[in-house]
Amino acid sequence: MGRIRNYITREEHLKTILETREGEKTGQIITPERYYKSCINEDWAVGGFIGYNMEIMQASARAAAKVRAPIMLQASCRVVDYAGAEMLRKMAEACAREAGRDVVLHLDHGDSIERCMACIDAGFSSVMLDNEHDDFETNVQKTKEVCEYAHKHGVFVEGEVFHPVSGPERYETGVEEAVEYARLTGCDSLAICCGNAHDLANDFPKKLDVGKISQIHGELPDLPLVLHATSILSNDFIESANAFGMELEPCCNFSLHELQESFRHGVCKVNSALDVKIVFTKAVREYMLRHPSHYDPRKYLGYARKAAEDYIARKHISVFLDNNRV
Repeated sequence: MGRIRNYITREEHLKTILETREGEKTGQIITPERYYKSCINEDWAVGGFIGYNMEIMQASARAAAKVRAPIMLQASCRVVDYAGAEMLRKMAEACAREAGRDVVLHLDHGDSIERCMACIDAGFSSVMLDNEHDDFETNVQKTKEVCEYAHKHGVFVEGEVFHPVSGPERYETGVEEAVEYARLTGCDSLAICCGNAHDLANDFPKKLDVGKISQIHGELPDLPLVLHATSILSNDFIESANAFGMELEPCCNFSLHELQESFRHGVCKVNSALDVKIVFTKAVREYMLRHPSHYDPRKYLGYARKAAEDYIARKHISVFLDNNRV
């Protein structure tokens, strides 16, 4: 129950084994299994970064390669709509080739079974189906269907427990339901909500329930756990962004210590999206304000890419602690 499966990704299906020549760097798209096996019960976790565009995807891959961290590139369904699943796969392949490193390509918060299947067919190595509006039974049924399709193609599946109710209870995963969900779906990793939440107001005081995370891990010791909605925005970060018109509100998030403490209790992956998006946009605005006569997109996008790369590298080192792991 809830064990990491020993999958072998099929070359014919994923089409991700890159052609190589003697002396060239190489890499391939892989499932996250290898990384999760390495970090479960350790003091680090894999950072999963949403690649909103080519520049952020490159920044994520380059930053991870620079600090020798796992490279996990993620795309939400809106990113897939924007760029196309096959284009994203080709971009991930290019990142793997450039870095000479293996890359995980994950669909985050897929909006339908069909979307997950399409991304699997396009060569994604990991998918997640977002069932936040469904009851437990419907969530299980949908996720199980995705798992059955994904596992036939050597693809990893991340499940997530939600409650179709309003208020903080929407985001509280119970120990028993986590165990039952993993048993019924056969998912390969499980996103849980224990004080982290996507849509609660900024002034809602969030506190990560490491005790409950530990209990879930105790019942599912071999199942990698995932945390979403964990961007910890400091007051300095918010003030710096607001200096360029972001209009962000201070947030009552949990502490970095709480987040890192969860790593020892089965948390193997932590998503990163909001803060990187802010860093990138701030850098574009900063460049344009300083160089109002410039209109070459390569200038301001390149500047923003470097800002995102530097930020992500620091986050690997200071937040996820996954540098020098691969």
